Amino acid sequence: MITRTTNNDAVMEYLERDRYTNLNILGHLKNNRDAGVYLYDDDLQNGVIVGGEELDFFFLGSSNPDFLNEFWDMLPPGHKCFSGAPKHIARVIQKDRKVEWENPCKVFALKGEFKRTEDARYCCESLTEADAEEVDKYYTYRSDHSLLRIRDNIARYDSSCIRVDGQLASWCAIHAEDSSMGPQYTKEEFRGLGMAAVVTSWLMEKLIARDITPFVQIIEHNSIPLHAITKLCGMEYTHDCAWFGIVR
Repeated sequence: MITRTTNNDAVMEYLERDRYTNLNILGHLKNNRDAGVYLYDDDLQNGVIVGGEELDFFFLGSSNPDFLNEFWDMLPPGHKCFSGAPKHIARVIQKDRKVEWENPCKVFALKGEFKRTEDARYCCESLTEADAEEVDKYYTYRSDHSLLRIRDNIARYDSSCIRVDGQLASWCAIHAEDSSMGPQYTKEEFRGLGMAAVVTSWLMEKLIARDITPFVQIIEHNSIPLHAITKLCGMEYTHDCAWFGIVR
């Protein structure tokens, strides 16, 4: 039987046992204290499933096929999206179901020593809400709702940017849905100048000061060399994950 729990402290403690795999779920719960958290047979050892910002957006913290299949059966019809599920978990719920879309990612997180990247040429500052439209303009997953979400993220969470002659040149922000780093972007005319590593490092330093583990989910076909940036700042590869959608 699937039940909803309100004991988020116990859930967080359970997820911390494998914190690097569960960083996205932990980040979501910290940012969304009223998120739905579901258990199987009232036993945390079966893992958890967490409802996202909307009813059709979920985080999977269980590889138990009985749990995943029963949860799927209780969902209403429609398009269901899953966020950053570890690949082995994603494959369980995808089995014998039609996957409408999928973005496979590699997850990098700060596990050891933070390596600060500095450059005397640049001065970092935080994004402002007035920057939201320009950030949205260059956002890979721009949609009818992305501007509002980006503006809210800038207002509520940490960010970093470099300006040249008062104009945005490079920036990095935080995804409110899971506290992962992004969107990160450097305008084409400023690439190859080391700006991306500087804004990434500055944002990481702010997260560390808040006792938040910096992590990023890099889509596998991303042409931007974020792997090099994360390595430069001390991040390490942790696992493969997938964002995907299935129609019920």
